Amino acid sequence: MTQAKTFTRPAVLAVFAALGVLPVAQAQFASTAPAAPAPAQQAAAQETPFDVASKLYEQGKQAEALVSLRQQAEAGDARAQYLVGLDLLEGKYIARDNAQGFAYLLLAEEDTVWGDLVAPRAKEARAVVEPQLSGPQLIRADQIVGEFKSRAARK
Repeated sequence: MTQAKTFTRPAVLAVFAALGVLPVAQAQFASTAPAAPAPAQQAAAQETPFDVASKLYEQGKQAEALVSLRQQAEAGDARAQYLVGLDLLEGKYIARDNAQGFAYLLLAEEDTVWGDLVAPRAKEARAVVEPQLSGPQLIRADQIVGEFKSRAARK
């Protein structure tokens, strides 16, 4: 399978910059959090696990950042699902897993929390990646999404 040119390291870094993981857009992304009750807004002013992982990534500690981002993706954070999905598809700092990466994109595409920040980018990435995946990879991605939703429904 040929790797999509869209997911080269500079392209992934551009996506991270657009999502605020890199300093270029850090302030914008950090302040784009969804509305929350007053106590939660105070807590949001503190550094979140996503912020910490983002800083690690920009400091060149991508493998360490991706461990945390993957945990956040499994917990349902659409930003982390999108970013980890891209990295799984690229396979540079985390073992390549096209089915899992695509599954994360599918999940991020359903995001309703972050407005136009995550879902449209995930949809765009899906359109590029999906034609490059094999039938078994697409089937496995659908299974992963189903398992994720089943776990989330039990919580």
